[in-house]
Amino acid sequence: MLELFKRMWLRWQGVAGGILRAQNALLMTVAYFVGLGPVALVQRCAGHQNLDRAPAQPDAATYWIARSGHRQTMNEASRQF
Repeated sequence: MLELFKRMWLRWQGVAGGILRAQNALLMTVAYFVGLGPVALVQRCAGHQNLDRAPAQPDAATYWIARSGHRQTMNEASRQF
């Protein structure tokens, strides 16, 4: 009798895992299109760009920003902000 319940429990875990994966995919898809879609549409209509895609200097040939020659110590490098 105990073996029967173990098999039933393991089979139920497989079924529940499949349901969970499908439900998660559905909810994340809905959240993406309902939450992110309108925000992106409003920003695009307003002309707002989140990425700085302009060169640092108007006449620059590259988008790279030159670093200063200052060498950091390990303590300074560990502080990002």
